Amino acid sequence: MPFYSYKAKGGPDKIVTGEIEAPSQDIAVEKLAERGLMPVSISQVEEAGQRRELPAGVSAGASWARVKQKELDIFTRQLASLIRAGVPVLRALSLIASQTETRSLKAVAEGIGIQISEGKMLSEALSRYPNVFNGLYISMIKAGEKSGTLDEVLYRLADYREKEDEIRRKIQASAAYPTLVIIVGIISVFIMLTFFLPKLMSIFTDMSQLPLPTRILKQVSDFMSANWIGVLLGFALLFALFFGAKPGSYKKQILDAVKINMPFVRKFVRNAEIARFARTLELLFKNGISVHESLQLSADTVDNEALKEQLKKAQEEIINKGQTLSASLKKIGIFPTFAVNMIAVGEEGGRLEESLAEIANVYDREVDQSIKIMTSLLEPVLILVVGGIVGFIVFAMLLPIFNIGFVVK
Repeated sequence: MPFYSYKAKGGPDKIVTGEIEAPSQDIAVEKLAERGLMPVSISQVEEAGQRRELPAGVSAGASWARVKQKELDIFTRQLASLIRAGVPVLRALSLIASQTETRSLKAVAEGIGIQISEGKMLSEALSRYPNVFNGLYISMIKAGEKSGTLDEVLYRLADYREKEDEIRRKIQASAAYPTLVIIVGIISVFIMLTFFLPKLMSIFTDMSQLPLPTRILKQVSDFMSANWIGVLLGFALLFALFFGAKPGSYKKQILDAVKINMPFVRKFVRNAEIARFARTLELLFKNGISVHESLQLSADTVDNEALKEQLKKAQEEIINKGQTLSASLKKIGIFPTFAVNMIAVGEEGGRLEESLAEIANVYDREVDQSIKIMTSLLEPVLILVVGGIVGFIVFAMLLPIFNIGFVVK
């Protein structure tokens, strides 16, 4: 009968290691559970010359692995439910891997399970997949392992991720229709100016004097017809500039600086980032992570590079000068007075987590309201702009014909 080496929790702060004899790994886990131990890792004691091979397609440290956000949310929720039900981590990962239909998630779950069976902690195993689990996720798991509240931490992580995903979906949904109108409008005008109008303009070649709108339209149409490849490349370059900027790149820093200073847009961007920052900071404080580490992890979740740099300055103020969180945030001048005062009150009353939760809720409502206002105003404005361009083209084409009619009369 084989022996299994195990590492198990005997309480919040007690780690037990040893060996147990059992016919299979599952029975070894059951025997440990009967002793009141929660296995963290368990692996069969290998004989000399033997080595455990990974299943096909599974890597114990696949830094290339990628999992969709929705799949990761499901993974987090399922793992939390299984651990809360008393299922050992290793067994829980095995169940998730066997149930999922996603190949990448299955490979990740099996790879994590293998590393745990080799004696690693869950947080260590997760850190081998940086494209799947970010620093915030790993730090939260590490805090849960130290406090013995891994299931609670996973539930909080799942709730946090679902809230972030809900806000992201709202923003995407609000931008979908205006984006469609802009794309269809640009394509329609481009085709008209490049391919149709040059042929129609040929009817005006014998006219000695064209009206100003028609001359402008003709010049634009001739330019587009002669340089349409260059125009397409220009649009592609603009698209790459606005949507292809990588986090941390100089290009993204410039674009984010423009966003944070652009009228009508800066308030929306700032409110969305403040809500995300406060929600993340509240989650980290609630799990006993230090102010310094919490501020660093929270700043990393902020998407706007300009705001991220300012938050790093606040972090330096706390470390180097020992200032409070409210004082450092007030000094960098990003957070509104309301948010700074709420944080100061929370610090004074020992209720900082509640203050941060309230800040997140307030600015979430602000973002929802801004989305509704922008959606209601942007749609008719875009329709008017596209309609105005098409109307100008029609007017410029018909104006010479009207002039000819007046001359004949």
